[in-house]
Amino acid sequence: MIGQVRSELLKQRSTQTAVFLFLAMVGLVALAVAMHVLALSKTRLATNAHQLDVFQIGTRAGMLFAALAGALAITAEIRYGTIRPTFLVQPKRSPVLAAKLTVGALTGFVYGLLAEGLMAAFAAIAFSLRGIPNELTGSDYLRILLGGASAAALWAMLGVGIGALVRNQVATLVGLCAWMFLVESVSEGFVPGAAKLMPGSTGLSLAGNEHNLSIAIAASLLVGYTAAAATAGWVTTLRRDVT
Repeated sequence: MIGQVRSELLKQRSTQTAVFLFLAMVGLVALAVAMHVLALSKTRLATNAHQLDVFQIGTRAGMLFAALAGALAITAEIRYGTIRPTFLVQPKRSPVLAAKLTVGALTGFVYGLLAEGLMAAFAAIAFSLRGIPNELTGSDYLRILLGGASAAALWAMLGVGIGALVRNQVATLVGLCAWMFLVESVSEGFVPGAAKLMPGSTGLSLAGNEHNLSIAIAASLLVGYTAAAATAGWVTTLRRDVT
């Protein structure tokens, strides 16, 4: 198991995908900050609650790119056929999947920390440029960083599970993006109150960006979603042919 984890860590470090994802995340956070902080009126950004709302950008970016990294960890191997030698070296598939989930969680946590850290830096600069006092406290930043990173770690594992279940790389990546930016928003129009119980919103609640759910409820729901996706992907991979 330890050797398999080392192998997965090496794969993460030796591919350019991680660099491209990080650069894309930086660009997305910077653009979103510019659109929100620089475009909204000062009165809308003068309170603690409204400033916390702005930090949804960093939390969503961390969760999304962590999920994409997790999905790519398995769909890229399936797409290019390298999953076959992986399973030849380790005929028991469970250790491979366990290693991918473990490394996915570690990678996701890092993505979450980076996204929230970038968001904090960009927002602080933008607030200063507009002469808006920063109303966030140390406890706000601590919850944003740790809650956002934890949410991203769970989303990365969710991405691994969905990638193992769907297998098709394009469909998986498009599906994750569509869910984050479209499905959860649209669902509120059909079932009022449903959006706050979905994976993206539970992650926001963990980071303190939304106060609809307590930390315990948000964590329980997101862990449940992650466990369901990971289990589905695990069972499917064990039963399905590699070809």
